[in-house]
Amino acid sequence: MAATPDWQALCAAAHAAERSAARRLVRRTGISDIEALSQTLAAAAFPDTLAGLLGKRHATRCADLARRDARQQSRIDGWNARKLARQPDPNAWLGWFDGSAWPNPGRIGLGALLCSPHNVVTEISTGGGHGDSNQAEYLALIALLEAAVPLQPAMLVLHGDSRIVIDDMTGVHQVAAMQELRTRAQTLIAQLGTVHFRWIPRARNGVADALSQRARQA
Repeated sequence: MAATPDWQALCAAAHAAERSAARRLVRRTGISDIEALSQTLAAAAFPDTLAGLLGKRHATRCADLARRDARQQSRIDGWNARKLARQPDPNAWLGWFDGSAWPNPGRIGLGALLCSPHNVVTEISTGGGHGDSNQAEYLALIALLEAAVPLQPAMLVLHGDSRIVIDDMTGVHQVAAMQELRTRAQTLIAQLGTVHFRWIPRARNGVADALSQRARQA
């Protein structure tokens, strides 16, 4: 006669409904918990054996755990990759740009900041004529690129809080009305090394915003 599996192995293999059925069997017959669960699982295994059922469910549980671990590792790897992508190359130049228009449309102010790998900072604060806020954002980007071209950075990471401009420049969603400004920016980028765009919330773009506001109010 085969030995009864241990309680831990039975509990690990049993489904919730089977555990409930085993408890009802204990109340009805007075047999032990382990015997009730063994009988319940043996009935579920028929025509296979209880040992066969436990082996199959153990294999299934191991496969589920392996898939769960793989998904978790994939999430960790993705998080690490995103974190690494947010950390610029130590040799990269960094830029921030922002544009404002008041009223909208109205008088435009352009603000930008360009920082070398050695922390040499160039501030841009200038008027941009008359237009709406999207035009102001694009013109601020162009002003930043114009300042970068003579310096010829090998890598330039640009930060802005305008999804419209960044999506337009990266091709995520291009706006036909922005084509002329996009072409101007692309012409400047073609004269540079590697250029990356990163969207940031407005709260993290405070210096460029202050420079644009100062230019608009001058």
